[in-house]
Amino acid sequence: MVTGGGSAIGRAIAGQLGAAGVAVAVVAMSRARADATVEAVRAAGGEAEGFTADLYDPGSIPGLVHAVEQVLGEVDILVNNAATVTPLGPVADLDSAAVLRALTINVASVVTLAGVVIPAMSRRGWGRIANVCGVIGNLASWAGGNIYAACAAALEAHTVNLAAELTGTGITVNALRVQRMGTSVRTWLAAVDPAAIDDPLIRRFIFSQTDIGTVDFDRSAAILLGHLATTETGHVWSAVHSGPVA
Repeated sequence: MVTGGGSAIGRAIAGQLGAAGVAVAVVAMSRARADATVEAVRAAGGEAEGFTADLYDPGSIPGLVHAVEQVLGEVDILVNNAATVTPLGPVADLDSAAVLRALTINVASVVTLAGVVIPAMSRRGWGRIANVCGVIGNLASWAGGNIYAACAAALEAHTVNLAAELTGTGITVNALRVQRMGTSVRTWLAAVDPAAIDDPLIRRFIFSQTDIGTVDFDRSAAILLGHLATTETGHVWSAVHSGPVA
């Protein structure tokens, strides 16, 4: 089960899972995006089914998992990839409803999904939970992105703690930091002169991106699948730099 399966990284993960012989439940907010990923997986010879969900509603998650189970069986592998980077801007200017939405999608839905699939994984004595979080430059200094930075930190803390909680069950829990910045954004940044920008937050954001290369979604997906095949647990791995970061 791959949430955010309609995104570029989600599509790459679904595709490589399908190529490995895994029946993939592709979850996206948009039916069109889910269907596009499903078609890509099937065209490559894999098995996939699409499901739509708004993870801002945690109450809908048990029904989503049940729908997946009815079509493909119980979830053996859960990849939490759905996320939002908004709201952006100074904390003093943020709308509280937008902040709550980000925390719900990026953190609460991840915890809720894990809670729903863990019982079946525990019965079988095997399961894989992977939490994908984006890294944009030096996350700790991403001015204007305070909420996403807080969500990413919470997600990584949840990963390590849940792994410890599930020790001895056969379920592994890990996180992968990926670079979500695509070619179009990199091209835009390359043409921007930071010194000509008046807004200090935007200027600082651009400076924070200077060490980031163009994303390779297939490589990120391959790194994730490589780790899913092992018994490693409680790690935060990086697709931006080699090796674990925690």
